[in-house]
Amino acid sequence: MKKDINAKLTRNTQRTLDAFFDAMTALLGEKPFTDISVNELCERAGYPRATFYNYFEDRDDLLTYCWTALSKQADLADLTSTEPEHRVDTTLDAMADLLESNAESLHAILGNNPPEGPMFANLRSFIERQAHEIIRTCIDRDRFTLPADLIADHYANTVLLVLDWAYLRGHTLTREQLHDYTHILLRGVE
Repeated sequence: MKKDINAKLTRNTQRTLDAFFDAMTALLGEKPFTDISVNELCERAGYPRATFYNYFEDRDDLLTYCWTALSKQADLADLTSTEPEHRVDTTLDAMADLLESNAESLHAILGNNPPEGPMFANLRSFIERQAHEIIRTCIDRDRFTLPADLIADHYANTVLLVLDWAYLRGHTLTREQLHDYTHILLRGVE
């Protein structure tokens, strides 16, 4: 992305980002990601192509921004103060809350974009990077003899696998089951 969204954004910048976010999410609910053009995004957002390219490299870049904007809804600000044995559950719950709070949009998007398609590949990649970074910074390094990055990859992949199974592939799980499945899969490390 060409703008630093972690910096303080002007109202105009935020308004532009919101317009492209709304355009992408609306179009994803109507058609597959592969059928969405930059022209269509610009028309829906109400901005010229030049503005699009001032903010984003391409459609994939905008899609990644959309996931980033959605992820800011998750409350993962201070996992370091959470007890190490509860950090995976806290991460899992925050991500599940995010998916559940956007269930209607997710359902419409699922109807137009197959789980094995490029839109979900982008989403999985984003979730994996986010989960890895969150978990890598919160691992109790003294508990393990393995490298922290390797453990973070394992934890992030496991969290992603369970979320994918429950929310993207449509297997209905309770929160207790989400936690149980995750802990059972992680027992080899814990």
